[in-house]
Amino acid sequence: MQNILLILSYVGKAAGFVAALNTIPFVSPATGVIVFFIASLLKDTVNRIGDFLDNGKADSSWQS
Repeated sequence: MQNILLILSYVGKAAGFVAALNTIPFVSPATGVIVFFIASLLKDTVNRIGDFLDNGKADSSWQS
C-alpha cells in the first residue's frame, strides 16, 4: 500500500507540474496546479491517518 501511494503521488505531482508549465495542449496551468495540490494533500492525509492507525500518535512512525 505504501509503495502504491508513493508512486501515485509522484505521478500526480509530475503530471501537475508539467501541466502547470503549460506544456500539455488543452490543459490549463491552473488545472496543473490543482492536480499538484491534490496529490500533495492526499499523500499527507494518508500519511497522517496511517500514522494514527499505526500507534495512535503523530510521531511519523508510518511513512509512504
